[in-house]
Amino acid sequence: MQNSAQDDHNIELTQAVMHALDSWKFDGEHILSVMALPDNVKVRHLSQFRNSQAFPDTPEVTERLRHVLGIIDALSTSYPTNPSMSLFWMTRASKKFQNRAPAQVIVEDGLEGLITIRKHLDCSYDWFGDSN
Repeated sequence: MQNSAQDDHNIELTQAVMHALDSWKFDGEHILSVMALPDNVKVRHLSQFRNSQAFPDTPEVTERLRHVLGIIDALSTSYPTNPSMSLFWMTRASKKFQNRAPAQVIVEDGLEGLITIRKHLDCSYDWFGDSN
């Protein structure tokens, strides 16, 4: 029973991350890259992650999943009454990121981009480091 509950939880987390990546306008290749999905996962498999399957349980994927979830949480804290502002913020170029949009930073810089955006949004993550 506990495995089933954990599996359901992992699927929910995967779906939340996929929803965010889709809303940030990441294409399939970007999702594969940003999430460090294994080489055997192809763009055509992404619909399974949107619907019924959890991301593979690898250290690389798990680390990136945690960062994306941290970004989602920080955005919901920053814009609690207007979720569309999260999309606006993620897709608007900023001088803070060398005139790149946060989503572009993530796509271009991979794990370091995820960390950069998470640190910018979540001062507690930046202050305490990754204590999760």
